[in-house]
Amino acid sequence: MFCRYCGKQLKDNAVVCTGCGRPVDGPTGKKWSIATVLGLIAITVFVPPVGLIFGVIGIRNEARKVQGAVLLTVSIFMSLLLLAIVLGL
Repeated sequence: MFCRYCGKQLKDNAVVCTGCGRPVDGPTGKKWSIATVLGLIAITVFVPPVGLIFGVIGIRNEARKVQGAVLLTVSIFMSLLLLAIVLGL
């Protein structure tokens, strides 16, 4: 492990850098279980196509053209939101 400020090599259990005296950041990031990751991937892969299919069906039906366009827009937004969550943005 290296200090992010001065680049000096540190021991794995160091709390303060011996080179610059700044505190060493611990490991960052959220630990995700395999089941959570696979579940999120499954949602982002299977849900958007279902929304797109229903959106296209709604657009093809002239009486529900506006409703289908809204469903299509919402499904695109939700797929982008889920993608952002999975990627951690």
